[in-house]
Amino acid sequence: MKLWEIIGELHTIFNPKIAENWDNVGLLVGDNTKEVNKVLFCLDVTEKVVKQAVDNNVDLIISHHPVIFSGLKKITNETVHGRKLLKLIENKIAVYSIHTNSDFAINGLNDFIMDKLNLDGGEIIFNEHEFQDYNPIKNKVERVHSGLARIKILNEEMRLEDLLERIKDSLGISYVRYVGNKDAYVRKIGLVTGGGSSFMYEVADKIDVFLTGDLKYHEALDALEEGRILVDIGHFESEYLFVDMMEQKMAKFFNGEMIRHFEDEVFKLG
Repeated sequence: MKLWEIIGELHTIFNPKIAENWDNVGLLVGDNTKEVNKVLFCLDVTEKVVKQAVDNNVDLIISHHPVIFSGLKKITNETVHGRKLLKLIENKIAVYSIHTNSDFAINGLNDFIMDKLNLDGGEIIFNEHEFQDYNPIKNKVERVHSGLARIKILNEEMRLEDLLERIKDSLGISYVRYVGNKDAYVRKIGLVTGGGSSFMYEVADKIDVFLTGDLKYHEALDALEEGRILVDIGHFESEYLFVDMMEQKMAKFFNGEMIRHFEDEVFKLG
């Protein structure tokens, strides 16, 4: 399958226009005319990822976090980033990154993680947005559907402590951080994967508890004094299943080999 054909399908599922303005998504390295027979999915394009891609003759890496995020003034072997990019280019390995557009897309990462929690109840898409957009690869106008946060309204309220255990068991993680009383009961659960703290005030009056990652101390302290409940799943921990989601999405139109790469957690517990 040609890379441009894959890009056309990914454009349909995760339209780049729903990404945040500061984001950098899409084809960031590579030739869109190349034939793709083998794809590797990852959260971050680390040196381990690049080595695995080279060793396995991978044609395309699909990452969640962009391999090129801010402006580059040089690409040399003097930095880790430079060495990775040089190795990718030397081995003709393309990189396509799907970041905040995968978070916000309907049936994207926010939905995937919320579904993983297997909570009984209805769901609300916060700040839901729909529009028509032209897909230049498929040469057709498509309906684009997205939303910033997901809110689950449980059929029956549950103790925060039980929700914390559900999160750990469902996502396969060993711990979470939380702000609030673990004996409190919650029914309306908000979620933004990754570092979603910038959205928590937008949904604060609509939820009982907010789930995200990368919460800062003063954000947590303010929430505690305001009587709100927060759960910090962790940035990595809330997004590493992007790999599983992408395998499911790609299997619908790609017949080549697919490799899933799971990196170790960045932070360790001492």
